[in-house]
Amino acid sequence: MIYLFAISIIYTLIKNKDQLLSAKRNLFLFLFLSVIGLALGIVTILNPYFPSIAMLLEKYMK
Repeated sequence: MIYLFAISIIYTLIKNKDQLLSAKRNLFLFLFLSVIGLALGIVTILNPYFPSIAMLLEKYMK
């Protein structure tokens, strides 16, 4: 699944490059969120039993 996510990021970057490159904020936000998504995917691959973000938030919100 992480490969599909990476391919979709590259496809979106190529398809919307004019819109993303028009403002530095758009490009920064796109890259920032993409890196976060890839990092979470890698963490899940390395340790599939790691609790999800929703489970961690539920634990600390109680």
